[in-house]
Amino acid sequence: MKSYFLLLALMLILPATAAWPSGYAVDGLTTQVVGEIQYEYARRSDTLMDIARWRNMGYREIRRANPEVDIWMPGEGTRVLIPSLHVLPDGPREGLVINRAEKRLYYYFNDDRDNGDANGRNNRHNNRHHPEDHQDTGIGQLQVRTYPIGIGRQGRETPAGGVTRVVGKLERPAWYPTEGVRADYAARGITLPTVIPPGPDNPLGEHVLMLEMAGYLIHGTNRPDGVGMRVSQGCVRLYPEHIQRLVETVPLGTPVYFVDQAIKLGYRDGLLYLEVHPGADGEAPDPGMVMDTVEAWIAANGHKQLIDRERVASVVSAADGVPSVITAPTR
Repeated sequence: MKSYFLLLALMLILPATAAWPSGYAVDGLTTQVVGEIQYEYARRSDTLMDIARWRNMGYREIRRANPEVDIWMPGEGTRVLIPSLHVLPDGPREGLVINRAEKRLYYYFNDDRDNGDANGRNNRHNNRHHPEDHQDTGIGQLQVRTYPIGIGRQGRETPAGGVTRVVGKLERPAWYPTEGVRADYAARGITLPTVIPPGPDNPLGEHVLMLEMAGYLIHGTNRPDGVGMRVSQGCVRLYPEHIQRLVETVPLGTPVYFVDQAIKLGYRDGLLYLEVHPGADGEAPDPGMVMDTVEAWIAANGHKQLIDRERVASVVSAADGVPSVITAPTR
């Protein structure tokens, strides 16, 4: 009985840090949808962002999936939807794929070095282990992990397309803001020095992946609550524990693809899933345009599928980034 109360006390006082994202097996282009919708039950001390970070979600995606849940005080026992079902972006299945519209990074790799003991140790340390957080996909199997990201704010956008590669790694970096960045801050009444040393005031955080694309980095942050939002100067931000893991495991030379896919479609188990994200202005896309996209995608992929148009309209109206089946029910 004493052990039970000790465990309960630890659960209430330990900080909510992120569990490692699941690793999913990918069978070439055949695998188009990974993960499952899950639920988390809030503890008394949790905020919605605590839960988001623990379950590898960004602010906007968990907020859109749970519009009725209080951000600061969800309330003990409140059920929170975790939208950990993802349609994979249309494009290469290698390296890092950054989907700006979705505010997510996908890491494809061909061995099991991103699995293993670190996953289990992290979960046990936090006393909130979820069995689905670790999936043994086997040595040599193509796998994918996905991470929430923060991206560039309006006027300082993260690239919507293009290919680059990882050319360096930094730990405890100094930040040398460009003249353009300093001018942007100055316009908001903030004076930036020419260099910000490593430490708690450095927006790059503790770890950086350097890219061949000039002016852009993949890095950590000193403000984790901005993950999942448009807050950066154009770079890609991750939770500190996520970027540390990527710096440890992503080889130099790894390709990095920037895409901008607000509408994603994919088959799994004979069903067609539609995932829709709002535009940069927060508005849902035009339903007619989405329906045209669905029909063109079906034709291009050689499928004959009856589509529930009302369901499509509902998914577009919500634009919450949660994949939903749009296949018409059989009679």
